[in-house]
Amino acid sequence: MRKRLLCLLLALALFSGPAASAVKWEFPASAHPDVSYAGMLPVTGFDEVALLAALKELESVCSRHSRDRNTEETRRRVQDLYDRILEETDLLATKVNLSGVGYDASGGASEEAALYRELSAQQTRLADRCYQALSVLAASPYGGILDEDAGEGAAESLLGYRGLTEEEAALYEEEDRLIQDYDRVMGDSAPAEERYRAAGELYLQLVRLRTEQAQWAGYDDYAEYAYEALYTRDYGLEDAAGLHELAKRYILPLQLRLLEETGEEDLRALSVRSRMSGEEVLDAIQPFAEAFDREMRDTFRFLRAHHLYDIEYGENKLPTGYTVALPAYGSAFIFNCPYGDYQDLSDTVHEFGHFFETFHCTQPDLWAAFNIDVGEIDSQALELMFTEQAGELFGEQCGEVYRDAVLYNILDSVLDGCLYDEFQTVAYQNPGMTVQELDRLFKELSEAYGYFYDPGTESDPAWVENAHNFQNPLYFISYATSALSALDLWFLYLENPREATEVYLELSALSLSLPYMAAVEEVGLRDIFDGKTVPALAEALEDHLDGKAVSWGGKRDIRASGNSWVLCAFGLAALALAFWLRARPTRKEQTEIRRREALDPWSAQDKKPPWEL
Repeated sequence: MRKRLLCLLLALALFSGPAASAVKWEFPASAHPDVSYAGMLPVTGFDEVALLAALKELESVCSRHSRDRNTEETRRRVQDLYDRILEETDLLATKVNLSGVGYDASGGASEEAALYRELSAQQTRLADRCYQALSVLAASPYGGILDEDAGEGAAESLLGYRGLTEEEAALYEEEDRLIQDYDRVMGDSAPAEERYRAAGELYLQLVRLRTEQAQWAGYDDYAEYAYEALYTRDYGLEDAAGLHELAKRYILPLQLRLLEETGEEDLRALSVRSRMSGEEVLDAIQPFAEAFDREMRDTFRFLRAHHLYDIEYGENKLPTGYTVALPAYGSAFIFNCPYGDYQDLSDTVHEFGHFFETFHCTQPDLWAAFNIDVGEIDSQALELMFTEQAGELFGEQCGEVYRDAVLYNILDSVLDGCLYDEFQTVAYQNPGMTVQELDRLFKELSEAYGYFYDPGTESDPAWVENAHNFQNPLYFISYATSALSALDLWFLYLENPREATEVYLELSALSLSLPYMAAVEEVGLRDIFDGKTVPALAEALEDHLDGKAVSWGGKRDIRASGNSWVLCAFGLAALALAFWLRARPTRKEQTEIRRREALDPWSAQDKKPPWEL
């Protein structure tokens, strides 16, 4: 995901959110207006007059020293102004998200690109202006309004907010321009060698620019900055480095086994049987959603009734898939560029996992937390659970191939998540590297993760095909962490479907308010950074592939009603980041040079990792 509002993260102190129930999942009541996607179009620019007027009056009311200060009447007026600000920023975020959908649906057409750039820049500027005004509210007798809405400590965290400098704003605008240049380069019809070279040069510019962003924030390198400030992870680079080694040792052999046991013929048969239109894909998923849980049933019906998706083939569509929030409508939207094979089914299940969580989030966009690793469990675990329906859809043999294909992709998420995390960490910790050095680095690292090359091959420029490297720096490790936790939840599902369903709903009901490690602990899943967990997951998967019954090895605590513990303290930085994360989704890669191209029957499927928001 492209970074936005990063400068807003720098001066904000940490705060603790409200206590979360640890007993039973419960989705809060939320409003979902009866508006279809067509009723949200066309997307137009955002009129900021009302928002600016509310911000100006809020500052005036909160800063004046008069006898009527802190009266009930004044407090009601402050509350009204605050509510108007949230309403307007929800509308702006929704327009940004919808314009992003239009940009991708049009193939990055110039008019749609211009609107998206305009709205994105406006969002950055106005978010900064909002936090400035809210810092005045925080210092006033009415600061409790912030704590009541955004969590205890929110007001204190905003005190002394310094705002966005012109230099910082210019850095983020330049970053947007370079990313759109990358989209154009990769969509060009020029020979691959020329596209790779041009994209590589753009990457070097992004590395230098992002290094400057990190230095503005007081970090030595961008890798550490991204982990701590951009994604507010509760694990660090050292934890990830340990996971890299575990993935190579325990996960790679299982992926190679799946590769050997599933032939090209099997995949072709599955692809023929799984060709569906977008509506047919939804028809295939609906019985699963209906049987899973009442909340999921109702959410899926709302999705279809209001046509909150664009998953049909489109000649001009960019090769991407994601889910974005539409906070002004209390809803979300799924976008996907289909392949015409089984992946369209698994991708849509994946995206519906994100839709389900987002649909139940009642926080205003200005405060909505979003922890990527947690969100990816919502999606990838649902993919794995859905494989139990594959036999009914495709027959016993093709159903098993479908399950293995999804498993292969989940394991690929772990391996590629670690590979690209290693690659980008080196790149950002050594910002003086050349494109040629990066190509050699990628070839060296990818071999350790199971890639094969012809004799004499010294470098591999195919890393530029992974859009995350450009748009979402240091994001990819979240695929690895979440995929491992999704496997953990799936093994519980195989042993005890009812309990696993409860865990899934608990996780979704957290609404991404906890960072990754805290969230998995909260719902009773295992710590993947514990040296024993990945080997245990690998052993369970091997048993499953051998046809043995799987016994879930975790220990899930059933807590007494009323017990709760305070959400892990993390900064308003996460909330400012969330403002942008929900405004621009992740993208799925499409590669021209595939893993084990000559030997890998999966390469013909043009596989892409799952997503998204």
